[in-house]
Amino acid sequence: MQRGKGTPNTMSKERRQAERIVSSVPLDIYDPRGRMVVGEGRFLNLSTIGGLMESPKPMKAKTAIRLHMVPAGKSALEIIGRVVWARKTGSAFTYGIRFSEREPSPVN
Repeated sequence: MQRGKGTPNTMSKERRQAERIVSSVPLDIYDPRGRMVVGEGRFLNLSTIGGLMESPKPMKAKTAIRLHMVPAGKSALEIIGRVVWARKTGSAFTYGIRFSEREPSPVN
């Protein structure tokens, strides 16, 4: 556990359930039926249960999405998830994405 700054006896609580890694993996964003929703985006960071995504188009919280991504040197993957929160940041939008319980699947 980490200690809070300036207070050696105060504990700081991490809200995330899984460690995140920095990412810049580009992705295509689709609705649950596989139709293009907003085009392209990218992950800013990822964990096993979710990630921070950036895209130029707005989406609402609770929106179900399919993400197609191709990690460097790997096969394309499809990840199903849901927008947990959305924020406008300058000319783009950032989103908290929670992945479904299902494992990522190869894209044909």
